[in-house]
Amino acid sequence: MTKPTKTLIQALIAAAFATSAPAWAQADASNEALLKRLDALTREMEALKAQVKANEEKASRPLATPVDKSAEQGLSKQAKDEMEDAAGTSEGIELVKTPKASLKFYGMVDVGAELLNGELAKGGQVDSSLRVSNGLITPHFGVLGNGQLTEGLQGSFNLEGSLAPDSGTSGIGGRLFGRQAWVGLSGAFGTVRLGRQYTAVRMGWDDANPYGTGNQGLRLLDPRISNPRADNSISYVLTFGGFTAGVNYSGGWDAVNGNSSNTGPANNGGANCAGEVPDQTQQCKEVSFGMKYAGGPWGVAAAYEKLNGGTSATYGGLTSPTLSDTRKVISAYYRGKGGLKVTGGWIARNNEGNAATPKSDMYWVEGIFPVSQHVFLDGLLAHLKYDDSANKATLINLRGRYVLNKDTTIYMTLANMDNNGTLALPATASTPVPTPKAGEKQYSLITGVLYKF
Repeated sequence: MTKPTKTLIQALIAAAFATSAPAWAQADASNEALLKRLDALTREMEALKAQVKANEEKASRPLATPVDKSAEQGLSKQAKDEMEDAAGTSEGIELVKTPKASLKFYGMVDVGAELLNGELAKGGQVDSSLRVSNGLITPHFGVLGNGQLTEGLQGSFNLEGSLAPDSGTSGIGGRLFGRQAWVGLSGAFGTVRLGRQYTAVRMGWDDANPYGTGNQGLRLLDPRISNPRADNSISYVLTFGGFTAGVNYSGGWDAVNGNSSNTGPANNGGANCAGEVPDQTQQCKEVSFGMKYAGGPWGVAAAYEKLNGGTSATYGGLTSPTLSDTRKVISAYYRGKGGLKVTGGWIARNNEGNAATPKSDMYWVEGIFPVSQHVFLDGLLAHLKYDDSANKATLINLRGRYVLNKDTTIYMTLANMDNNGTLALPATASTPVPTPKAGEKQYSLITGVLYKF
């Protein structure tokens, strides 16, 4: 109770006794009148105490719904999906936490030994080398903060970078915060963010890809899955009931200049499509939108994205704003007891940067099967087929994980890539990329440890 309120109550009591004193002194005054007066004063004091308590609770209550949950949707979700059933806790260490603000530092480190097998394109040699790699996730670190601005409005920011533990270098084209770097506002109207961030196309496969974006998985068939981000972005996300909808716009989706080995848009090296040229409004423009529905144990999602090309210096064949790379995505998932999850999806792509075979379809099914509280067996089967071409590839991934605790997981994962036609997709995304001979198979076996903080 505050000091002014105590003083007020004391004054009321003194006044009450003062006004009732003459009645006390009179011979015909009754004790009943005094008791009634005291009872009324007691009720007034209880009412005042209740009002003070209500005011204190209102002062300490957050003025807006905390943004942590929505902000974390873009934070290494693949690793959270893999361990949430066994651990049940989200990653991160709270550096600051008050009723109105928080600051979290988080990250994951994944390092393993990789064994390769398959005939290489260069020299026709059979590669059976052993090297250091990562298997489950892309190692990363980040800072996530949020705080109240006013009633019904909250601000937030996220700075997240990736790294290669085998060499200690920054990933995604050498960016310091290549995974995310944005500021945002949230309220009853939804969430608006500006900066480098995930685009809305990620919504199409995120919940249906528990294999994540390590050095194996769906990213081997479509590099956009490992890096569905855009520089210079403005995004809007709204959740209503079980639905979540989002849109994203970028005037220049990849400002980093990668290298000649870049295989196209979304490759981690950078596509060199900076955009934001005043007299070239279509150059390097990105537009995407997505929607998903989560209904109890199951969910569905759909998304679309269009990436415009840039200049003759842009990698991946998108050498003009008149050329584009588009994707249409549909996916679904089902969650069972104990961590069981079964998913499937389809991506239709039209990449005009690939003049010979622009159109392709990719289908996949994935499953997570709990053996015990700490042991999980995972499987992935995916197929990529180019229209009017013999080019196609089938990917099989098998993985076993032992979740020691909420922070540490030991794993072994095997990928088999079977190429046909002139395709030469590798069975691993670790660098340097071991490009196989066209139309041949390649295997990748990674055994490692994942630690999150």
